[in-house]
Amino acid sequence: MRDAIAWSYELLTASQQRCFRALGVFVGGWTLPAAEAVCWAEGEAPADEAILILAALVDASLVQVEMPPDGATRFSMLELIREYALDQLRMAGEEEPCRRRHAAYYACRGESVAPFGPGQGAGKTQLVLDFPNARAALQWAEERQEATLGLRLARAFGEMWFSYGHMHEAEMWLGRMLALDWQAGAPEALLVLRAEALSTLAEVLLGLGKLERVEALATEALERARQSGDQNCMSIAWSILGQAAKAQGKLDKAAAWFTESVSHARLTEHLSINGLALRNRIELAWIQGDLALASRLLEESLPLAQSAGITFVVAGNTNMLGHLAHQQGNYALAKTRYREALVLYRAFGSPSYRAWCLEGLAATLCAEGCYKPATRLCAAAAALREQAQTPRIAAEREAFEQTLARAQAALDEATFQAEWATGSAYTPEAAIDDALGSSGTAR
Repeated sequence: MRDAIAWSYELLTASQQRCFRALGVFVGGWTLPAAEAVCWAEGEAPADEAILILAALVDASLVQVEMPPDGATRFSMLELIREYALDQLRMAGEEEPCRRRHAAYYACRGESVAPFGPGQGAGKTQLVLDFPNARAALQWAEERQEATLGLRLARAFGEMWFSYGHMHEAEMWLGRMLALDWQAGAPEALLVLRAEALSTLAEVLLGLGKLERVEALATEALERARQSGDQNCMSIAWSILGQAAKAQGKLDKAAAWFTESVSHARLTEHLSINGLALRNRIELAWIQGDLALASRLLEESLPLAQSAGITFVVAGNTNMLGHLAHQQGNYALAKTRYREALVLYRAFGSPSYRAWCLEGLAATLCAEGCYKPATRLCAAAAALREQAQTPRIAAEREAFEQTLARAQAALDEATFQAEWATGSAYTPEAAIDDALGSSGTAR
């Protein structure tokens, strides 16, 4: 097989060989713009040369092409061919500049697609396909001690991994790149970049329930944001501190920190930050017991997030509306909201957020006396939590245990165990299907 690859390679022109070698740095495929960025230095490639060379490599069976109807054309190599390309790249002494251009390209790509803001849709879907390239770029940055480039990659893809439920991967790379930055002596990365990376890691740890580190990271992020005068990052850091305090039951402190976050958000016109400010006003109303105000603010936030294409925020706010409706005894509305959120969470594949939603729906079904579906959904949520290794915060844990105890008391032991076994065996998609199909009748 290797001899056949070598024979095909020798038939290529010098330009085609050069491009073929460079393509070996990609992992899991690439797009035309990615090939243009990696195979040539900026401004070096003549117009249309990249697509013509890729077409020639496809014709030579060295590159495969996929043209999905709803996304950008992607190219890839069989692993054996990729290994040959890398060998040729190293022999030509061209690996270092290609790796650098590869890492720089994906840092820019990650920064251009905000995970919680406009630019989702097709752009975000394409970026998810490049998670393997991001990992390869991060590994190269770590090996070469490229702290700033590594932090850019870790921050951008860390936010993406967070929204898609890959929290441990986000934690790992953000932690490693922040450590690499410190090893450079005086921190090499710009203050704003490091503050953003610290805030992202703090948010990830908040999702993982590692509250003991969240406050220290968010406080450091806040200090660096103050040094640079970055109101956006200050608002984010205060918000994370508020969330951490709320998770620990320190409601007075949480209210004070949410208020700080709102005040800094008022000094910026950034869409996502203003959305965060609204979220913090909702948290304040909730903490203060004004559920009607919290519900009204959440309802107002939905069309704003929808018009901006911030699907992740729409899902989270819809889920919160489910919680508020449940707390106010409006179980029909709560079920509707939870199911709407689950449909949105399908797109993200995050086990943690799916579990959060399933737990709320289970509690509502249990309140209506629907103990069997409630038990199945509790079991499915527990399996998702275990898969993602994301524990519940204290308040969520208490609510979950109450739901489970109520269902177990209402069902005989054999029925409870049978329903629990069914829910535990669900795939994530099967759990959502059950949740969407549960009629709400007692069974």
